[in-house]
Amino acid sequence: MAVPMERLRRRLLGPLFDRLGYDLVPATPDWAHRPLSQPEVDRLLDAATARLGADLEAAGLAGPPDLSALVAEFWALIPNAPVRQRRGGSGFNGALQLFVLMRVLEPDFVIESGVFRGLTTWVIRQARPEAAIFCHDPDLSGLRYRDARARYCDRDWSAADWSGLDPRRTVAFFDDHVAQARRVAEARERGLTRLVFDDDACAHRIHAHGGPAHPTIAMVLERRASPEPIRWQRNGRIFEQPAADPLLRRAARLIARAHAFDDLHRATGYAPARLTYVQLHPESGA
Repeated sequence: MAVPMERLRRRLLGPLFDRLGYDLVPATPDWAHRPLSQPEVDRLLDAATARLGADLEAAGLAGPPDLSALVAEFWALIPNAPVRQRRGGSGFNGALQLFVLMRVLEPDFVIESGVFRGLTTWVIRQARPEAAIFCHDPDLSGLRYRDARARYCDRDWSAADWSGLDPRRTVAFFDDHVAQARRVAEARERGLTRLVFDDDACAHRIHAHGGPAHPTIAMVLERRASPEPIRWQRNGRIFEQPAADPLLRRAARLIARAHAFDDLHRATGYAPARLTYVQLHPESGA
């Protein structure tokens, strides 16, 4: 069945979609393509381990005793992922970074804002089997993986009562296309200081990013002392991020440390990731 469908895609459907201005590609996750010979597998894993080790150090996080074993564990695990996605959501590199961060941060509670099909929920569960996971997304209809022990809610995470959670044992993961500066302020108001963001686009690259949740973390840090607004064009529309935005200024005061992880493309060949770890000040006059 697979061969006739591929022929149909190439000979009929592909050209038709091309004339309409769309690409028709198989819904195969990037991790389904992988080296098989051991020297190449070792080289890929060693390169990813080296980059992740450097990023953890730059983020001020103590890496695990054997990071290479952790990367190898993920390499063996990801083919079993119950969510198959090619466009949108996390690919191999983003899932690997999230897996490693969850193991390093060791949260007992994880707040996930933006669930999409459920891949990142599955990754968090593999990294922290006993953690309580709270999944928030305004539209949960696209789920392909639903964690049996996670709590799902279609309201924004900021509307929930988090008074029962210990902020010191909690990590919030944002992949929701909401202004990242706003999420920083909301997290600090709830006592949270350990945050992970996806899709943190730098100002000079945001034009290539669909639906930028600006101001992003990179924008907050880049414009802390500059009066110049950030402008870009995408799909014929002009966007502007004012440098004097009070939200941007407030987020800048709240962030103690932030590090954007390497996209890992050169290490693995997979689609680039955009994960950023943010540590907030434990106390701040926000």
